[in-house]
Amino acid sequence: MLYRGVLVVAAPGMIVAVRTVALARPRHFPTPPVFMSTLPILRAKLRRPPVVADYVDRPHLRQLLEDGSRLPLTLVSAPGGYGKTALVAHWLAGRNGLSAWLSVDSEDSEPLVFVRYLVAAVRSALPESCPETIRLLEDEPPPLLASLGASLSNDLDALPAPLVLVLDNYHRLTSPAIHALIGGLLAYPASGLRLVLIVRHQPPLSLGVLRVCGLMSELHVRELRFADHEMVTLLEDATDRMPSDAAWLASLRQRIEGWPVGVRLLCATLRQGARADELPRVFGGWLPAVRQYFVDEVLGRPESLPPLVDLLRTSILQRFCGSLCEAVCGAEFDGPAFMLTIANGGLLCTAVDEHSEWYRYHPLFREFLQRLLEERHSPAEIAGWQQAAADWFEAHGLLMDAVPHTLAAGGPAAAGRLLVRHRNLLINREQRHRLARCLQGLPPDTIENDAELLMMKAWLFYHQGRHLETPAILGRIDSLLARDDESVEPMDRRVVRGGLLALRSLQAYCDGQAELAQRTADEALRHLPDDRTHASVTAYSVLAGARQMAGDLPGARAVIDHALATASGPIDVCQAPLVVARCFIDWMAADLSALQWTAIEHYHLGGARFATEGNQAIGRYFLALVQYQRNELSQAEATLAPAFAPEGGPRLGYRTEISFLMSAICQALGQAERARSIIDAVIEHLLDNGDLPALFRAQAWQAELALRQGRLADALAWARNFDPGPVRFIYRFFNAPHLTLARVWLAEGSLESREQAAQLLQLLADELTSRHNHRFLIETLATQALLAQAINDQSGACETLARALSLAQPAGFIRLFVDLGSGLVPLLKRLDPRPTKTRYVGELLAACHQDWLTGTAQHHQVTAELTRREMKILKLLAARLSNPEISDQLCISRATVKRHTQNIYGKLHASNRREAVSIARTLGLLTDI
Repeated sequence: MLYRGVLVVAAPGMIVAVRTVALARPRHFPTPPVFMSTLPILRAKLRRPPVVADYVDRPHLRQLLEDGSRLPLTLVSAPGGYGKTALVAHWLAGRNGLSAWLSVDSEDSEPLVFVRYLVAAVRSALPESCPETIRLLEDEPPPLLASLGASLSNDLDALPAPLVLVLDNYHRLTSPAIHALIGGLLAYPASGLRLVLIVRHQPPLSLGVLRVCGLMSELHVRELRFADHEMVTLLEDATDRMPSDAAWLASLRQRIEGWPVGVRLLCATLRQGARADELPRVFGGWLPAVRQYFVDEVLGRPESLPPLVDLLRTSILQRFCGSLCEAVCGAEFDGPAFMLTIANGGLLCTAVDEHSEWYRYHPLFREFLQRLLEERHSPAEIAGWQQAAADWFEAHGLLMDAVPHTLAAGGPAAAGRLLVRHRNLLINREQRHRLARCLQGLPPDTIENDAELLMMKAWLFYHQGRHLETPAILGRIDSLLARDDESVEPMDRRVVRGGLLALRSLQAYCDGQAELAQRTADEALRHLPDDRTHASVTAYSVLAGARQMAGDLPGARAVIDHALATASGPIDVCQAPLVVARCFIDWMAADLSALQWTAIEHYHLGGARFATEGNQAIGRYFLALVQYQRNELSQAEATLAPAFAPEGGPRLGYRTEISFLMSAICQALGQAERARSIIDAVIEHLLDNGDLPALFRAQAWQAELALRQGRLADALAWARNFDPGPVRFIYRFFNAPHLTLARVWLAEGSLESREQAAQLLQLLADELTSRHNHRFLIETLATQALLAQAINDQSGACETLARALSLAQPAGFIRLFVDLGSGLVPLLKRLDPRPTKTRYVGELLAACHQDWLTGTAQHHQVTAELTRREMKILKLLAARLSNPEISDQLCISRATVKRHTQNIYGKLHASNRREAVSIARTLGLLTDI
């Protein structure tokens, strides 16, 4: 086979010879005149190809072709091996109506030759057709193409019966004049002609108008791929011992990707004696039959392909674009032309992005090219191309792609240095999933013996919530730094030590050791240079958090203010995380006013300081958090809404935390189904991504929402499967999973579950008190009050609730108490009426009543529970009648009136008649008064 001057000879076992051949080109011999009337017609080209005996019928594709036969054009376009010709031939064989077939080849690119064959194909079905075009073809000299095209159009329009005309392999035609002729026929379609073009790539025709007007039908790779059941149908014919294992089928699917010829080559391999269960291992692009196909059908038609050596170089790339191919193949390589060839279907490739800028080879084709590359080029040459690819990916910030090429070019050590060069970028929040993938691409020994790579791994594990595994990594780093190893530069050694101390300060903070955390964070900052922003920001955040934990709130805020004033790194990497730390400190200190000020002042919502979408989302989160806790529900929803995508999920930022808050807002507004759908969607997303720490919190919030919606069985199911692990008491987000667990046990109501709840709540109260985490201490105390009430310890319940209120009143927390349910209302009413708390308690009671009223389910329940007599008495209460007056009007005793009135109060959760009437009006029970 001759490929662009290179002779490729395929033998049964391998390509045995590749050598350059000089192509002779005539220089001075003019083309002899062609007389159309003397050229014979090869009748075989007009014959529809036969359908193979084991052809897999595809009714849905036949129906698509049949539907398209009502339109002027049907385009069947896909690379070689997708069964285009067989599909159309099978369709024509089973349909009624006239059809004609023309198999085109490159020799038909002479316009007059093509027209003569086209007319011959039409006349094979309608012998008396196209008389005027036949006359012109026999004229001497030959007619002008424009005249011939007009005559052909008229003749086709005069066909006596509808005709489907198939032009197979139309892509082999290279004449612009022929494309212009077909374009003219399609611009003014003949009424009885239905044209079917079978091509390997997009033909150079102006099809835009036909597409817009719905005058053409198209079948591409997506439609022509074999489905699993179609692949199984062929395989069952080839072997009687086909495994039923789903994993076996999935592995073959991954290699073949529905390519019909690939399935047939697979069947041929089975018939030659291969075992079916070994196919995923032994079947590949290196097999002789597969290689022969690619040699004949791809390299054998090289008109629009690059030189063979360049095609082989691109096989090292898992995915590629034009400029990347130019970087690997050299300056003379025409990247845009190559990508155009691929986009038009000239090679067996698949687009891997929505803009069709990146492609990859079919797995079998890539294996074929790689085997040929290894046979023709030395390891040193291949390594050079691998390095060129790695350099391009690194320069474009695509480090996950750069790692395997660096490994192939320079080995594990070079790949490790690549990651170290970009450690600041990879440790950032948005890049951590890429860091995980990059580290997975390195051999474990390379990481375990490199202090800088281990430091990156330690940061990754911390952010993944794998806290129990982090100390061992830090210990290994310590031992490596203790060695007298000259491979680590003194400056790098100091930086690694600073990162190590920053992580150790974080561990001390999580363990509640405020003094050790402060001391270690200070030491870390002395080691770290200005450009190590992630570790420095962590150390400053720990230093501030440790001071807040020790009760020094002004000192904590001063640390953040100093860090912000001296920060020199990028806003997203340095300043924004420090502001988040300040917000968390205000939140844990239960200072809603300070949190509101920080969110508005630093995030400049609507302004330009932290104008990125992610930062704006975080700022909106904290501001909405304040509004929610103050029971400003509509404002909270409006504030948080821009941080959500149209589908109802958060765009950027703290994805799960934003979702929790929006779900809580919806629940408080009476939108229970929306609240539930939000958290369900987030959990599905986290399960797909494997984000275990976020999933832990999300499932706890799902159980909390179930409690609020009265779905105790769902909450209990979560509690039974809950693994609390080591309780670290670092509650800085919207909810605390262990508090939810205590409330579920409390709701369960058994003696054992209440004892469990009491022990957990006391543990939480002690730790949160010592850590000065007032926000969650308030919630813990309020839950303890509910537990005391449940065991009839009324004085203890009131005392504990009063302590919670004293912590919550300065900031104005409302929802924190309302979300604990109506069980808190009797306790609130029993508190001592002190002037300083009376107004705050009244606000809480009003909010509890309003929260109860917003649920439509409760609305319907109240309407159903009130009897007709109670409804009459309620209306008389609204008319301001006294009990004696109601007794006289309804002719019932005063004792009966009093009993009905008390029933009404209980059902409406009211304490007096004025409150009962107000609630009834809100519920719409008194609309006729």
